[in-house]
Parts: sequence; structure tokens; C-alpha cells
Amino acid sequence: MKKSIRIKANKSFLKQYHYGEKKLFKLRKKVNELFFNHHLSKNTIAKKKGMSKKFVIKWTQSPKQNFTEDNRGWQKGERRKWTKETERKIKKIYNDLERDPSQFYLGATAISQEWRKRYLKAPPPLRTIGQILSDLNLSKKIRKDRHKGAAKYLCYPEHTIFNLIAKRVLELDFIGKKFITGRTEPLNFIGFSFKKKPRLRYFKRILGETGNEIIEYSKLFFKKFEKPDAVKMDNGFAMAGSPSHPRVISKVPLWFLSQKIIPIYSVPRKPFSQASIEGNNSVFARNFWNRIEFKSLKEVDKKLEWFNKSSEQYLDYQKPKEKKVDKKFIPRIYFTRQVLEDQESNKGFIEITREKILLPKSYINYFVLAEWKLKQEILYIYFEKNEKSKLIKKLPFKINSKSKEKLKKLKII
Repeated sequence: MKKSIRIKANKSFLKQYHYGEKKLFKLRKKVNELFFNHHLSKNTIAKKKGMSKKFVIKWTQSPKQNFTEDNRGWQKGERRKWTKETERKIKKIYNDLERDPSQFYLGATAISQEWRKRYLKAPPPLRTIGQILSDLNLSKKIRKDRHKGAAKYLCYPEHTIFNLIAKRVLELDFIGKKFITGRTEPLNFIGFSFKKKPRLRYFKRILGETGNEIIEYSKLFFKKFEKPDAVKMDNGFAMAGSPSHPRVISKVPLWFLSQKIIPIYSVPRKPFSQASIEGNNSVFARNFWNRIEFKSLKEVDKKLEWFNKSSEQYLDYQKPKEKKVDKKFIPRIYFTRQVLEDQESNKGFIEITREKILLPKSYINYFVLAEWKLKQEILYIYFEKNEKSKLIKKLPFKINSKSKEKLKKLKII
């Protein structure tokens, strides 16, 4: 069985190799024809084909050149530097990690980390390990985020959120209800994620998707790892509340503000604006939940701890030094919003805490960032382009009277 798998893997590698080789021969021939048959200059060919002039010069020596010439300096079909022994070690580590129930990562990074534990010699580069895994049919293609280009094109304020508002931004979200065999009641989970180094992903099973659970497990997270400067979350009921009156501040943001943490709300109904935590939720599903057929809550909790520990090691998380209390904390809340079209006024608008705010028509479809400064009770709306923000609107934004009383009671304002 092992032999047939190896033959299959080698055939796959050779197929990919020969495909690339044939493309190279065709390119050499095409360059030669453009020069001798179509009389294009070497500079024009280099620009047109997007290649170095050195390559063009080499393959325009004669109309009868041998385009299959091989001057690689190592045996055809073999790797230039890394031996079969390297492949054997990588495959062995992969198989060992796959068999270990406490390990949940099998990619190039995980193999590189395990290699350093086992061998004195440094591992191959991550790219090489990834290529070897692909050649051995041991890697899986992961769908890339298709929204990244659109977010940049529509000026999503990524730079402001992760570089200017705060140094450490924690993203949190509920994962969605899960079910196990023999149990009709759904299981609920919360996920935490740091996008910037030191990176971290962490998950816990919770009783339900409520504000109280967010506060309770945020406390545990801060104690175990670190307290962030800001928390980014979605606009769901548990996180933003569902007030019947405008300009109300609900329980969860009130608690974060009392801890000197800035709440940041993502764009409603746009999961990519929570890209880091949404990506981690996919990792949770792919590497943990869909991989195991759970039979009890005890098993779920036990293996979730294994998964968290494995994730911490995989991301090489190191707890930062404890920060000093920020005595100059400015109480404020941020809202990322996409500008929509208002049919009545024919202008753009955004909605914040049940309040409609009109904006110039030219901003329709673009993203903006609103900053609500609570002491001054003023709302600032910014537009970011090429990592630079400009103020596009400023207006008085009075806090709901009951929320204001709570802010004063907690000594936030």
C-alpha cells in the first residue's frame, strides 16, 4: 500500500515538473520567433513578455537554437538542493503529527517547528516544505479570501484600525451553533483572535450567545493571556444590543470601556470586515470540529484545550510584558460602516445606534470610520485612502440619558 502511494506521489510530481518544463521550452521558442520572425527588438520582447533581458539575449542567439537545452547542473527530475532523505523526514513528521490526537496542524509551519525539535540541522524554507508536501499529495488547497481586493478598492479603514487607534486589537466573535450525536441541545462557542504579532487564536465553549458570556470569558482571556487596547466585534444583539431608542450604549461596550478598552464595531453583514476572527473560525471548523466525531461534552472540552494549546504553539505566541495602566484613556467607540444610498434625499447615509447620518453622494459604496467621543458627545466621520484618513463630517451626538448615567456611575466620563 505504501509503495503504491509513493508511486502515485512521484507521478504527480513528474507530471507537474514536465508541465512546467514544456511551458519553458515554448517560452524560449516564442522569444526566438519574436526576434527573428517578427523583428521585435530585445528590449521590446523583454517588456512585452515580462522577463529579464538576459533571458531574451540567451534565446535569440540563432534561429536554429535548441530550446530543450538543459544546463541545470543537477540531474533532471531531481531537486536542486534537497535530497530524498529530506523528503523522507518531512513525510515522517507529517505522518507522526497526523497520528497524534493532540496535534491539529499539518502544514509547512507545523512541520518546520517539529523538525527543529528533532534535528540539529535547520529545516528547509517553508516554501520548500510546502512544495514537497504538494509533490507528495499531502497538502490541501485552502480557498483564498476573495474580498481582500474589494475591501482595498472600497477603502476599508484597515490601517487606521490596526495601527492608529490601538497597538493591540483583539477580535471576538461567536462561532455558530454546533451539534453532537445524541444531543439535541446546540453547543455554543466564542473565539478570540489577535491578528498582529504576537498572533493568537483561542476558543471556549460557552452556555449561550449572550452579553454576559462575552464579559465572563473576556475576563478569563485577559487573565490567561493579555488585556488588549481595543476589541473589535460585530453588530449582533449580544455585542451591540438592540435598543429601542437612538444613541444607547449597551452592556458589553459599557463593560469594555470600564476596563479602558476601546470598542470597535465591524461593518454590518460584511464578514470580511472581521477577517481575522472569521478566518480563525474556519480553522476551528477545518482543523478541529470537522475532524473529530465527538460523543460527549467532556470530550469536546478536553480536545478543545488540546486544540488551543496546539494553536498557541503553532503561532508561537509569547505573552507580552504587562502594560502600565493608561491614565490618559479617552472613552470613545468606533463604528465601521459602508455608505448606502438614501432614496429620499438622493445622498449617501450610514446608521449608527439607530441614528441615520447623511453623507455626500460621492461616498456611496465606500467604507467610512465613525468615532464617537463620549466626553465631548461629538461624532467624527473619517474616510481612509492609501493609509491616510481625512475628516469628512463632524456633528454633535448626544448620549442617551440613561446610558450617560451608567457612564458616569462607572466613572468612564
